[in-house]
Amino acid sequence: MKFCLYGNSTLDYIVTSNSTRILHGGGVYYSAIPITQRGLDLEVYTVLSPSLINHPVVKYAVKSQYSTRTNIFILEYTGSSRVLRVLEVAPPIYQWNTHSELCYTIVNPVMGEVDISLLKLLRAKSLLIAVDIQGFIRAVNSNGLVFLKSSSEAISVLELADIVHADTEEATCLARCIGDNLPVERALSKLSKYSRGVLLVTSGSNKITVVHRGEVRIVEVEDKYRAVEKTGAGDYFLTEYFINYITSNDIVESVHRAHKEVTKWLIIRDKVLHHAPTTQ
Repeated sequence: MKFCLYGNSTLDYIVTSNSTRILHGGGVYYSAIPITQRGLDLEVYTVLSPSLINHPVVKYAVKSQYSTRTNIFILEYTGSSRVLRVLEVAPPIYQWNTHSELCYTIVNPVMGEVDISLLKLLRAKSLLIAVDIQGFIRAVNSNGLVFLKSSSEAISVLELADIVHADTEEATCLARCIGDNLPVERALSKLSKYSRGVLLVTSGSNKITVVHRGEVRIVEVEDKYRAVEKTGAGDYFLTEYFINYITSNDIVESVHRAHKEVTKWLIIRDKVLHHAPTTQ
């Protein structure tokens, strides 16, 4: 089982009330972890830069598309809320920077580096394809603040992907793409008409919404863990869900299995970060 992963890596400044940490990040990084932990074959297609020479995903990069620019983000956490700022943006992934043999594909861009034309190409070259919607609906204002922007491209993602992940805010943005001002819970069934496969909506609570073939299911998960550090949880969840979906073809059971694995990962990471040095 081979996985091909698309998206640009990042350098993240994680800012909380009492510390600042500089970490390797990006959806491509967090999505790669469940794959490498299982020892599965992984190919990463991304834009490389000198600043990312020590990034963990670099060794899995198959082709050499270079740039002097890097995705650099500031993530400011206040309680349960987060503000995302951009200091620098890397260029998009070119169409020659793609896989040649059929594989299971995960597309997890952070800031528009995968466009719809590239996604269509990947669709044709993939057994199944899973997408995190975030990088298709993000935009940046003049102050570097990231906000969500509705567009027809987001609907195209639903039409092309077998699995799409969104958080509640991103799902609300998707609903606006079809001109729907209904609450997101009511709009999801309409979105399913555009969806090729499964739409997953996570909210940070113990309820995960699964939309499939016009049906909206609320899946309640057990042992909800309140993580100190939540960055990357959605990316990790998407890959875990994808792997379990491939092996079981069960859209609901895959939620429970993915939730169990991402919870274990969050607990371990919090313990590591608790003992890690910080930059004041």
